[in-house]
Amino acid sequence: MKMVYRILFAFLFSFVMVSQSFAQQTGISGRVTDSQGAVIAGAAVEVRQVGGASFTTKTTDAGTYLIPSLVAGDYVVTVSASGFGSVRTKVTMLVGQTPDIQTVLPLASTNDTVVVRADDVAVDTTSSTVAGNITPDDVKDMPINGRNYMELAQLVPGVRVNAITNDTPLGNANSGKFQINLDGLQVTQDTADASFGQPRFSPDAISQFQIITNRFDATLGRSSGVYVNVQSKTGSDTIHGSVFGYFRNDAFNAADPIAHTVTALSDQQFGGTFGGPIKKNKLWYFGSYEGEHQTSSVPDTPVATNQTIVAPQTITVNEYLGRGDWQPTQKDRLFLRGNGFTFKNDNVVSSGNTDPSSFYYATRMNYGFLADWDRQISPKLVNDLHGGLSHFEWQNLPKYATIAITFSGVTNRPDGSSGGALTIGGPYNYPQIFYQNVQQYRDDVYYLTGKHSIKAGIEYMHTSHTGYFQQNVRGTVGAANCLPVNYKLAFPNGTTDPSSWNYTELNRACAQATFTQGAGNFNVDIPRNQIAFWVQDDWKLLAKLTVNLGVRYDNDIGAFAPSLKLNNGLLTPKTGDNNNFAPRVGFNYDLFGSGRTVIRGGAGIYFADISANQTIDMQIFNGVASQQNSVTGTAASPLNLQNPFPSNITTPRQAVQPLGPNVVTPWSLQMTLGVQQQLDRKTVVSADYVHTRVYSEWVRLNANLIQNPNNPQFNLSPSVPYVVGTALNCPSGGVTPDANPLAGRPNVCAAAFTNVNQFFTPSNAGSIYDGLQLGVRHSLSHGFVGGVAYTYSRYKNNTESPFYYPNKPFVNGLHDEWANAQDDQRHTLTVNGNYEWKYGLSLSGLFHYGSGNAFPTTVGTGQPTGYAPSYNRTFGASVAPVPYTAAGNPVTSTTCALTATNCVRVYNNPSNNYLDSATGYWMTKRDAFYGRNVYRTDTRLQERHKFGDRYAGVVAVEAFNILNHSNYGSYVSTVTASNYGTPTQTTAAATGVPVEWRPRSLQFLARFEF
Repeated sequence: MKMVYRILFAFLFSFVMVSQSFAQQTGISGRVTDSQGAVIAGAAVEVRQVGGASFTTKTTDAGTYLIPSLVAGDYVVTVSASGFGSVRTKVTMLVGQTPDIQTVLPLASTNDTVVVRADDVAVDTTSSTVAGNITPDDVKDMPINGRNYMELAQLVPGVRVNAITNDTPLGNANSGKFQINLDGLQVTQDTADASFGQPRFSPDAISQFQIITNRFDATLGRSSGVYVNVQSKTGSDTIHGSVFGYFRNDAFNAADPIAHTVTALSDQQFGGTFGGPIKKNKLWYFGSYEGEHQTSSVPDTPVATNQTIVAPQTITVNEYLGRGDWQPTQKDRLFLRGNGFTFKNDNVVSSGNTDPSSFYYATRMNYGFLADWDRQISPKLVNDLHGGLSHFEWQNLPKYATIAITFSGVTNRPDGSSGGALTIGGPYNYPQIFYQNVQQYRDDVYYLTGKHSIKAGIEYMHTSHTGYFQQNVRGTVGAANCLPVNYKLAFPNGTTDPSSWNYTELNRACAQATFTQGAGNFNVDIPRNQIAFWVQDDWKLLAKLTVNLGVRYDNDIGAFAPSLKLNNGLLTPKTGDNNNFAPRVGFNYDLFGSGRTVIRGGAGIYFADISANQTIDMQIFNGVASQQNSVTGTAASPLNLQNPFPSNITTPRQAVQPLGPNVVTPWSLQMTLGVQQQLDRKTVVSADYVHTRVYSEWVRLNANLIQNPNNPQFNLSPSVPYVVGTALNCPSGGVTPDANPLAGRPNVCAAAFTNVNQFFTPSNAGSIYDGLQLGVRHSLSHGFVGGVAYTYSRYKNNTESPFYYPNKPFVNGLHDEWANAQDDQRHTLTVNGNYEWKYGLSLSGLFHYGSGNAFPTTVGTGQPTGYAPSYNRTFGASVAPVPYTAAGNPVTSTTCALTATNCVRVYNNPSNNYLDSATGYWMTKRDAFYGRNVYRTDTRLQERHKFGDRYAGVVAVEAFNILNHSNYGSYVSTVTASNYGTPTQTTAAATGVPVEWRPRSLQFLARFEF
């Protein structure tokens, strides 16, 4: 299928010259004519930023001009020519926009200059990209909980999340699906999933940003979904700056709806900015700093005790940015930028029911530098050269350096009750210490000729992933065959006192479980060399029709570590994926020629970013560099956690995590069709149908399982032991197994493996998104500015992440995984507005509604085959689910023809359970549970008092979730649990950053601006 689409696009490109204009290139273009419509060649054009640099050029023989690579902001365009009067046009330009200024020069009958104003929100008549801009006023005036600039992404149609976590506009399935550019260079953390963080920037250091939700042009790549273009602030000819403080306290907060108490919070965010000229009209500077100190608590209800606690947290954040801009000549522009941030959280609670023994300490750090030189070589030719360095690192360190054990359940809790599966001990995959260093060099060329605007570019990135990843170094016991544990007996002083753990009880519960412990070299060293080149031609085919051509090539050399050679017989990739050509097509039709109504659409191929995480796992956990020694207890030889590898086990078995031999880069097909209409000078509405189909997504499978010939989508149970003393038919020279090796695995003897957990990219693994994205934008009039973003969509997939284990372990089982994705949300609505009244008073607000997204459903008991998928949806062998009713479940129920002992009560909707005819097992549907609707209203009341012409003081109060609607972040979705469907969490997990679904809270702020 992949090759079919590529051939189809290559065929189309042979006959149609189509691209996407300058959708992602911020600049100003135009055409100059006389009053009769004749083009004027050689006209002088000056583009001057208000309070900043000026740039000059001349029109081409076709009367056109282009000034690319500009900083978004307010500009004045002055056009003059011999024999004609001059025209001065004022225009406001947003990130990613290239306003097309149509200038008509009058005859030189007067010396007066004609001054006109371009429409503030004019319809774009050249671009077919589906994107939304966050304007400077949005950044300045909208209430932002936690001052995370990315939260404003919800103002853009197509952004469908209820809470912006991990600094991305996407939800759970975000691997390789987004990129962040700052001032034209990529700054995304791609060592691992976005949950480990992204670079952060103070809202006061950002002038504005753009989110492209579909079909970005060929100048951008390494994302199969969304692109974020961020622009930093610059200096100007006037000294300007600010000093600010934002303050929150639990005294003004509502009670948490789960903990039923006001959780402690004290938060201070403070900083300032300063910018101005070193030499007016030539050299400018800008700098910013923002710090945060937060002490808070997170409600947590551990499964082990079923008692809610409040876990204390202290978070400290520092964010820096400095920039200098220089214009040595009218043809040259240069700038330098440096930025950085640090983050520390001394007590991370990773979910709403995490055991305290699993809490950990987290740090994040980022710094980056960028240099840019833009040269106007001639009126037809412009060159833009970039170079930069971006560093990102994180550390996750366990607070309790203990063994990690997952039990299938717990009994005899402090209140005498029992509970479901729980994990105790320090996280099995910590400590993690990772460093990412990226050198990026890029050159863009812009060339105007006739009706064509040609862009071409080349890019090279050297990325080094290094660090230290001690997975399972303290030992891990998985859930398979680990019985429920007696809490009071096993943990007499609680789980956070490892010295008091009763190993007699732990060994009883886990006597036939699997113990894994890592040893050896855990150093990470993944060098990558990424190259890309692209070319586009923006062709004004007709007066009303712009058609374009765009094609991009990407190659991530080293992403799959093809040079790795193993001596244990495992097959790994022999080469990278070198066939990543991405053609993209689009059109924009000005329906009536008035520039007020356009029809736009197109299609394109987009290759995902490759996270290094999978290659890192292969480099370390391959059975050679380090060893993941594994042993499984049996009735004859039970597991002893204090001596898991007795002397009779001469060669422990290995659990390894290599890449599959034929992995490729995931990719997407994106298609759009839409309309944009300008209602009046201040209001524009848009409607776009968007389709995205992702292919060859990552999935994880255990390659050391034997397919069950009687049940081909499942495996033979790997936990069935041989009888003691039974001889194995191992080949000569093979490893002699212990007395009770595992059955159901093809590599028991020579390779001595338990799990061979391989990463694959099967062509039928992917996702489908269909959405109707509606937007309204009203610019300032009568003191009001506002917008509406509504998305009606459906999102399906059959894999959640690179580490997703499907419920059926063989590839043909992926067909049964297709279901509504965890990020599926049918209705998303965000309304925002700001009204400026007299006396310096203003009121801004944001209302967000989400119809509730899907959550994974699982069966509480282990899978009958002994396989451990990410979410087990299979009931036990010969077991049928019985719907729960208040009156009980009669054995004669038509839903369960078996005996009572072979039935299990379930608490979800009976229609979500079905008998799978292909396997004979009862299943529950994937991601069948939908959370409650989310409603949030944030407001800001502000007074701004001016002191003379240059100084102003601002005081304001912000209220988040002012109506105190109970919004939840996670739920009990185990279908056999009596509390199925009840919420378990209201707050963010990974970094503790405040998120949108907290209970009502207030924030006070004070600013001084000049």
